[in-house]
Amino acid sequence: MENKDKTSKLKVIIVGGVAGGASCAARLRRLAEDAEILMVERGPYVSYANCGLPYHVGGVIARESSLLVADERVFREQFAIDVRTRCEAIAIAPDKRPSIFAIRSPAR
Repeated sequence: MENKDKTSKLKVIIVGGVAGGASCAARLRRLAEDAEILMVERGPYVSYANCGLPYHVGGVIARESSLLVADERVFREQFAIDVRTRCEAIAIAPDKRPSIFAIRSPAR
């Protein structure tokens, strides 16, 4: 992936982390090392092993935390990706220049 405009960085916002967003963000970082990447996840987890959920529900894996693959710190330190958990994307206006993206942090 190449940014055609050499005067500005590629800026990407990924809405949702756990399912495909985390993989997408990590792959994008490998393809565009200088891109500004923001990943917004409504829930508390950035990345976990979805395939282990039936084992957790069935009691084979006792602690839900055992399913966690990576947290915000890992994405920030290893991939230089800005991750915001417990935030919800409420508006995106890509046709505006610069693009407008609104998030909100629900009361915790």
